[in-house]
Amino acid sequence: MGAAKPRRRCVGCGLVAPKAELVRIALADTGARAARAVLDRDGKMGGRGAYLCRERQSGRPAAACLARAQRNGGVARALRTSVRIDAELIESVG
Repeated sequence: MGAAKPRRRCVGCGLVAPKAELVRIALADTGARAARAVLDRDGKMGGRGAYLCRERQSGRPAAACLARAQRNGGVARALRTSVRIDAELIESVG
């Protein structure tokens, strides 16, 4: 038997999936009151992270999951701070 693969929950739709199948969002240190959430493409940024479903063809965050996470406050809740979604992250979902 192989080692257990880490699993994470999408903050948009709630799907639990292997970490490699999701896209990580992390905080960029801006020094401002509201932190900026950015796409952590290689999963190496430090600190708390939030995860979104990944589109199969493009590998980008799923637009529906990002929209739902913004509406229900899932990103801010997972990162445990008030957060502003980075424009690059929004543009990446097209």
